[in-house]
Amino acid sequence: MPTCVVNILGVLTVTSDPIETCPGWVLLDAATYTAQPTLTDIFAMPVSTDLAEMWAVGFSLPLTMYLVAWALGVVVNFIND
Repeated sequence: MPTCVVNILGVLTVTSDPIETCPGWVLLDAATYTAQPTLTDIFAMPVSTDLAEMWAVGFSLPLTMYLVAWALGVVVNFIND
């Protein structure tokens, strides 16, 4: 459970202040700290199945949109002629 800690005369002292209005630092217990995402978690390599799905979407979406636009262009040119 997070606790509010303030510096009083060079000593860290736990206070009963709510976390939202804590004038000092917020002290976390081990369970809360390990549950928080860190910068290394953000830049971690994705799971291989997620990576494969991202690659498939990144490759197939532009190709599909190109083919749809080409087909639409053929239909519009056919109608105009």
